[in-house]
Formats: sequence, C-alpha cells, structure tokens
Amino acid sequence: MDFPQQFFAVLRREQISRRLEKIVVITAVITFLVHVLLIIARNVYPDVAFLQGISRNYLSALFTPFSVILVYEVYLMILALPMSFNLSIRKQYEVISLITIRNVFKDIALFDDFTHLTTQTEQMTKISIDLGGGLLLFFLVGVFHHVSLYRIRPKSSEDLVTFVKVKQIVAILLLTIFVVLSLYSLYDWSKEIIDYLVKGDPMQIKAHLIFFEDFYTIMIFADVLIFIASFIYSQRYATLLRNAGFVASAIFLRMSLAGETYFGVVLAAFAILTGILAQLIHNYYFKLDQLEIEPLKAPDK
Repeated sequence: MDFPQQFFAVLRREQISRRLEKIVVITAVITFLVHVLLIIARNVYPDVAFLQGISRNYLSALFTPFSVILVYEVYLMILALPMSFNLSIRKQYEVISLITIRNVFKDIALFDDFTHLTTQTEQMTKISIDLGGGLLLFFLVGVFHHVSLYRIRPKSSEDLVTFVKVKQIVAILLLTIFVVLSLYSLYDWSKEIIDYLVKGDPMQIKAHLIFFEDFYTIMIFADVLIFIASFIYSQRYATLLRNAGFVASAIFLRMSLAGETYFGVVLAAFAILTGILAQLIHNYYFKLDQLEIEPLKAPDK
C-alpha cells in the first residue's frame, strides 16, 4: 500500500472520523456561545464602541456554528475526491446549498426589530430569496444524486488504479491548501477585527465568504486536473463529456459565490442542472453502448 492510499485509509478510520466530528461539534457550540455573549453585551452596553458592529438580533448567532460545520463539509468534500469524481461534485453542490441556507442567518442579522417586519421589505426579500434558493438547491442536489445512482461504474483495471492514485495526490494537495487557506483566513479575519477594535478602521472583509471563494477557485483547477487525468482510464466520449460538464458546473459554482443574492442562486441552480444533464447524457450513452453489444435474440416461435 503506497503513501496516498495509506494516508486516506487513516483519515477514513471510524475512530478518526468520530474525533473530528466531536471537535467540530465542540467548536461550533463554543463559537455559538461566544457570539451569543457578544450580542448580550451589545444589548446591555449599546454605547460601547467596539460592539457597534455586532447585530442586536440573537438569531444572528446561528451564523457562526453553521460556518464551522461548513468548513468541515469542505473537508469531507476533499475526502470524497479519490473515491469518485461524481461524489466529489455532489459534495460541492451540497456545500453551495448549505452556504445559501447559511446566508439566511446572515440576513437575519439585518433585523434590529422584528416588530416592524412590514417596513423592512428589502431584508425580507433577501431572506426569502436565500431560503427559497437554498430549498431549490437541496432539491436539485437530490435529483443529481438520484440520477447518479443509475450511472455505470467502471470495471477495475490497472488504468483505473492509476487514475485513483492521481486523484489521491490531487486530494492531498487540496488538503494542504485547505489547512493553509483556513489558517490564513483566520489570520486575515482576526487582523480585521483587531484593526477595528484598536484603530477604528472599518471592516472590509466579507465574513460570509471567508475561505470559500478562494477555495472554490482552487477546486476548479483540481477538477480540471482530474478531467485531464480521466483520459488515463477512459477515452469514451460519454465519460469525457460528463467530466467536462462537471468542470463547467464547478466554474458556475464559483461564479455564484461572487454574484448578488438573486443572481448567485440562479447561477448555483444552473451549475447543478448542468451536472444533472451531464450525468443523464452519460447514462444514456452507456445504455446505447449496451444495446449495440447485446446479441439479437431469436424471435419466439
């Protein structure tokens, strides 16, 4: 067993997975409680300068633990990469849909008073779009998963083993970038907060897009590498078309993060629809191939 295979075998051990899940849950709870305490301080001491940037709305605290869970989902997305390109793309769809739902909690922070909802139409519109868009994306992810269940899986071969090794190497590189990017994002975010507290500088960083925009950009290049490497084990037109569709889908996912609320949801939905169509066409071509190779049955007498 070579190093990449051993490395992922260790990461997929049940004991390791459970420990990581506990760490994620504990971190999510702690950050949630800290956020709630800051909101309490904001409401009790409304004139304190460094608390002015914090929302008075207690529901906005849900944004923080959700962000911690999202980072863990990105980690699971990387682990899925060596197993299946299809599974990796599905994980990318799931993360985007969760980001859209998380935006609901970010939008809730815009409310200072729930007793005047009718006068805050802009905020209500954003919440409605993010919530409706998130549910739409959840549905489309389910459709993609359903369509993928009918795909023809490749038979084991030396070329396939080589392809899996390439995906494992790409995944290790992604994990390294994942750790470095997470630490850098934490540093950048902390620096913005310190400058805000000490110097009074306005916070320029978009907290809801920390880490995700940069990582999805890198993920596009990883998908392209896997697409090129897929030539190792298959030159089938249907497989290459599907993988090219997945790469195009990943590009639209990245674009959706940079778009405004409405346009971002539309782009994300279009990205998942592209993946669904690519997988459907792939399934259709494989059925045609099976019909070509099946011998004609003699008519019943």
